[in-house]
Amino acid sequence: MDFMLTEFTDERQAPIYSSSFTKDTSTLLSSRTADKTESEALPPECDNGNVEYKAKLCDLSTERIHHLTTQMKWRLREGQGEAIYEIGVADNGCLTGIVQSEMDESLKTLFHIAESINASFNVLSQRCVATATKYEEARYVTEILVRKVPDNQPFIEIRLAILGSAEAGKSTLSGVLSRGELDNGKGSARLNVFRYLHEFQSGKTSSVCLDLIGFGSDGQVLDSQINTTDEIIEKSTKLMTLIDLAGDRKYINTTIYGLCGYNPHYCALVVSATTGPTAITKEHACLAMALNISTFVIITKADTVTEQQLDTVISRINRLITTVGLSGETKLIANTEEAIASAAGLQNRDIVPVITVSSVTGFNIDLLKGFLNVLPPIGFTAMERKTLAQKSTFFQIEEVFRVPRVGIVVCGILNEGILCVGDRIKIGPNRLGQYQSGRVGSIRRNKQPVFSINPGEAASVAINFDFDGHSNVTRGMVLIAEDVAGTCCWEFETKFFLFYHPTSALEVGFQGTIYIGSLCRTAIVVDVDTPSGTITPCTWTTVRFRFYGKPEHVEVNAPLIFRERKTRAMGEVTGIFDEISDKES
Repeated sequence: MDFMLTEFTDERQAPIYSSSFTKDTSTLLSSRTADKTESEALPPECDNGNVEYKAKLCDLSTERIHHLTTQMKWRLREGQGEAIYEIGVADNGCLTGIVQSEMDESLKTLFHIAESINASFNVLSQRCVATATKYEEARYVTEILVRKVPDNQPFIEIRLAILGSAEAGKSTLSGVLSRGELDNGKGSARLNVFRYLHEFQSGKTSSVCLDLIGFGSDGQVLDSQINTTDEIIEKSTKLMTLIDLAGDRKYINTTIYGLCGYNPHYCALVVSATTGPTAITKEHACLAMALNISTFVIITKADTVTEQQLDTVISRINRLITTVGLSGETKLIANTEEAIASAAGLQNRDIVPVITVSSVTGFNIDLLKGFLNVLPPIGFTAMERKTLAQKSTFFQIEEVFRVPRVGIVVCGILNEGILCVGDRIKIGPNRLGQYQSGRVGSIRRNKQPVFSINPGEAASVAINFDFDGHSNVTRGMVLIAEDVAGTCCWEFETKFFLFYHPTSALEVGFQGTIYIGSLCRTAIVVDVDTPSGTITPCTWTTVRFRFYGKPEHVEVNAPLIFRERKTRAMGEVTGIFDEISDKES
């Protein structure tokens, strides 16, 4: 979701998806060891979800193939464009296996079915579940990934936030993944990620840096070493936006905004093998937990430590995960099969995968790329998209640019409705709680002009305001249809959890910075629903806040982060008060 535009052509699609999506997109077979026997089994097949079991697919009639085609379309819809097929597995999960000749025919049949609906077909793994004997042939079970980009999307997209302390190697790793070239040990790979001169000079990220990698239908990584951004977008069936966030403590506000405003689907917590997890690592892990984002761990600089030192770092990471409260147990990934299984466990919150890499020697970089390729997509169902499209336009503004010869350009995500070129809209609220009217001049997605955008799509929108003086647009505002009453509020109520406060309790009148989506504003505690009228750490409390300076548009159920110096808290908006409408404007 590249909103850091230098020109009005530099944005990418970025559907906004709920991080709490729990559909089972598991890759199941790979979680089993290689010596499984026929008596052992996978969980029984579920009618919903994107996993399908097939004992075998041999000698099928035309009617049966038609039924299987319809079934594949259903599984793909359930998996947001990805489906997992387990061949040689009964409906009850029993690993019966089939002989190689039957497996070859079954795979050929499945390939033709996938080809008939323009879906890609990729064998993830094949395992022997019964070895050959004097009287019987060996029997196998095969796991296949079928991928089909939905008709209304150019590709499947995942946003990955890269967290961790300074000097952990986040920007270097991002550069290695996106450029396809290893680091020289002196930070050469990170130079392509930095945006400002002082970042080049200090070697530390201070802003939200975004990069892109793509995956073809065969799982091949498409990076910018030999491909332009346009070619990556055109060739990919799955795109991953890498959101490289600052690790220095003095840039923590930027890091929190990157997590809240860019709404990543997954977080990669990067830990240096030379230092292990630090206080900043713990704070970043807490932020991911507070925002309910699935998190995995990448240990960098593996080439600089001994195996014993690495074991110590992994042990410290285990303690950190337990302390922070991230769900799931840590699982060290050593091979492709474990990477496939861990990707499934990550989405289900069963485990926290740990991958050890080196950006200099290339150790496990291909393993990490394979893991990223099979990370399950998270998105709206077809019914949810249809329902959202029928609502009134609601576009959340993430960035604002003033582009020569174009004017005001707002970049963000369309949450509801359909936005078209020429639509009458209004943007706000301003300091008076009013909205500014205008018209959509043009829309661009993926550097290409489009006529309209749908729910869950990100774009850059050029706005022609009715009055030149009414162009004071800022990040955190919203774009809505002109015929809808624009609302905002001074006060809002939250379900509030205080992690830490320097004194024993937080009192009414305390002022801090609150983050709600792309909104970053100062707010004051005006009421606390406790007998003492104070907020104590590690307890859930109903707290009412009031914005300082100007009213804002806030959505109920939106997650929030609250901080001020050492004070840390999280919560969720539960109610809106002191609401203002712009009906008269």
